[in-house]
Amino acid sequence: MNKGGIQQHLSQSGALDKYRSTVCGNKGTKEFLLYEFSTTFISPLPGKFGIYIRQIIMPLLFNHFGHKIIMQQDVAFRQPHQIRIGKNVILESGVTLDVKSSSGSIEIHDNVHIGRNTILSCPGGALVIGRGTRVGKNCRLGSLEGLTIGQSSVIGDCSCIVGAGHAYSSHKLPIIQQQLTCKGPTVIENYVEIGKMVTILDGVHIGQKTKILTNSLVNKNILSNSTVRGTPAHPV
Repeated sequence: MNKGGIQQHLSQSGALDKYRSTVCGNKGTKEFLLYEFSTTFISPLPGKFGIYIRQIIMPLLFNHFGHKIIMQQDVAFRQPHQIRIGKNVILESGVTLDVKSSSGSIEIHDNVHIGRNTILSCPGGALVIGRGTRVGKNCRLGSLEGLTIGQSSVIGDCSCIVGAGHAYSSHKLPIIQQQLTCKGPTVIENYVEIGKMVTILDGVHIGQKTKILTNSLVNKNILSNSTVRGTPAHPV
């Protein structure tokens, strides 16, 4: 093999190792091949047959995969060994469970329903969704230092819980290329109702039995038993 061929081979090998580390961490070849088989052939299967097959295969990949989970087709995931899913959970089609590092984890408790095309993005900390909570479609939930959502809460369609932001101090670099910033973990207590198209910034604590109305922006803590709305959100 000539020099150019060797360099190309090393480059391809390095790219494969990087991809393998991204999707499976430091797991072995067996786990990596099972991951590839599951995402390529098992995840896209439609209908009840696909749900049934995934109930058999996915427990081999995930840290915990409870009974009677309805995982619809084309659910994407990375680092499944750092993801725990309780029983009677519904993951609609197009949901993404994305753990980006060894310091991150996702834990979905029993009887949770996550709507289609919703993304759980976890570059760090623990992203926890409590028992009986319902998350609407096309939402994005993020965690850099931690996100906890209590039990029996509702998050409306197209809402965003921000896990982190980017610095913007440099005028030479695009914001997306500047370092991540985070004000701390986000906590949403039990029985909270979040309307559609709501944005909640990082480091916010929302008390229990709070109602956040549609199209609101929450940038500071909210006391329990409150109803808020607006940009920024304020008590009604």
